[in-house]
Amino acid sequence: MSLTSRLSSQVGDRTEGSNRKVAAMCLENPDLLGDIADGLQSDDAGMLGDSAEVMTMVAEVHPEFIIPYARYLPPLLDHPKARVRWESMHALALVADLKPKVIEKLLGRIDEIIHTDKSMIARDCAIRAVSSYAGTSKKAAEKAYPVLLKSIRVRNCRHAHHSIRGLTEVVKLLPKYRGELVKIGEEFMDVKRGVLKKAARELLKVIDREG
Repeated sequence: MSLTSRLSSQVGDRTEGSNRKVAAMCLENPDLLGDIADGLQSDDAGMLGDSAEVMTMVAEVHPEFIIPYARYLPPLLDHPKARVRWESMHALALVADLKPKVIEKLLGRIDEIIHTDKSMIARDCAIRAVSSYAGTSKKAAEKAYPVLLKSIRVRNCRHAHHSIRGLTEVVKLLPKYRGELVKIGEEFMDVKRGVLKKAARELLKVIDREG
């Protein structure tokens, strides 16, 4: 019996509980993820979302376990169901630093998701993916920089704290952008949102340290 038969949508579980049990089994025996990879190729939207969620749950603990199956996630970024898109994007974000070439190939699509996807979670995870990718090399930082810079203003700066965390990774590798990023950091030091102010403070701290 395939492990996919135990996923939440397949057993009538409206919670993530069954998926979490499946993820725990995969963490114990990563070879079981082959069954979940089959689920990522299903025509059943419920199974797709559950399978992507299991990949995310596993990647939160051992991202390296899902690397062999990461190639099944990018096609799901265009799925009509928001949950399928955001779970797939979330899983990719968690392995972005381990598989930077995957993110590099997807940068154009990820940029579209950041600016056009109706799902707040999908947009959040997309920016997090670019942020993690940015810290992997100077080449990655250069490619990620314009994407992250534009993402700051999306939805009235709703995701700006993730964007600024990514730009903090950029400036560590590319100090030539210090001048531009000081202005960004200073701009957001006066906002009321604590998480955004904290990100801005960290950016300025890194710029000062690297300078």
